[in-house]
Amino acid sequence: MKPEVYEFQEKKVIGIGNIESPMTPGDAWSILFSRIQEIQGRKNSPETFGVIKRNEPGYLAGVEVEHILEIPEGMFSYVIPAGQYIGMTHKGPLSKIGETFYILIDWLASNNYEQHDIVCFEVYDERFKGEDPESEFDSYILIRSGRGI
Repeated sequence: MKPEVYEFQEKKVIGIGNIESPMTPGDAWSILFSRIQEIQGRKNSPETFGVIKRNEPGYLAGVEVEHILEIPEGMFSYVIPAGQYIGMTHKGPLSKIGETFYILIDWLASNNYEQHDIVCFEVYDERFKGEDPESEFDSYILIRSGRGI
């Protein structure tokens, strides 16, 4: 499968973890699923998001919301910027996500895009099955911010 370019409007995410603070993704996900019902105004309920920013130590496991009005105690919010993203569907076990990111990062380098301070996010839905070889989820990396396009 080859990466494709997508255009996204901004996405508001509330969840567990923080882009600026180290957290193990597995820990963030287990806490999120135990508290997910506390998040109000959820969009696309089968979807969850994993958000990172390259060259930052943190990770946010969360859900997309209509508006960031009330953030439950101990949770954080992040706004994924509008813009163009390179993305593709990861097929196979979660532990092989590095292979998909390698393809995306290689695409960035081959197409002369900067590779620092980049927002990356994953979208998990009913196709995600953890370590099952039939598992699928979508991965995206920002290539151009919506500001100034």
